[in-house]
Amino acid sequence: NNHQNNGGGGGGLGNRVFVGNLSWNVSWQDLKDHMRSAGNVVYCDVMMEDGTGRSKGCGIVEFETAAEAQQAIDTLTDTDLNGRNIWIREDREDRGPNRASAAAQVQGGGGGAAVQVNHLAGRQLYVGNLSFDTTWQDLKDHFNIEDCPVQRAEVGQHPDGRSKGWGTIRYATPDHANAAIENLNGTELDGRVIEVRLDNQAL
Repeated sequence: NNHQNNGGGGGGLGNRVFVGNLSWNVSWQDLKDHMRSAGNVVYCDVMMEDGTGRSKGCGIVEFETAAEAQQAIDTLTDTDLNGRNIWIREDREDRGPNRASAAAQVQGGGGGAAVQVNHLAGRQLYVGNLSFDTTWQDLKDHFNIEDCPVQRAEVGQHPDGRSKGWGTIRYATPDHANAAIENLNGTELDGRVIEVRLDNQAL
């Protein structure tokens, strides 16, 4: 692998890429499976429209190393995923380890969809011990508590569509997430007592 060095330590390619021209029916799992040929995917998300839950046709993929991210750009740009040729570029919203400063820009809302998926620390929850019958909509309804609207709900799925028995919930602020933990950890959903905690993968 020829390692590109674009001007020193923090200035080179990060380990995160932005993927565009996704088919509307591509899930984060589809995207992860497609990108795994370039390296070890440690985080993957398809951006959704607030309210409708429809895909925006783009996503974020984070690899273990910058070399793997470069490999994805080199080998997977213009490849076919569910009938559309995707394009891939460096995700410029995330420059190095200092994500906190960028996260502060998100709080005002406006325009930063690409930023929002990068900065989930403290506002994304892991929900465990789900019934295999629980859908993302059931999960979202359960977690839409007063004054704390859910931005996104997702249930982990096997490639054949079966639930993995866990899910994630995303709120706008850490305060909302903490309120949900206090109110909903240990509550019953579809006959199962659920476990609710901060999602360590989002840190």
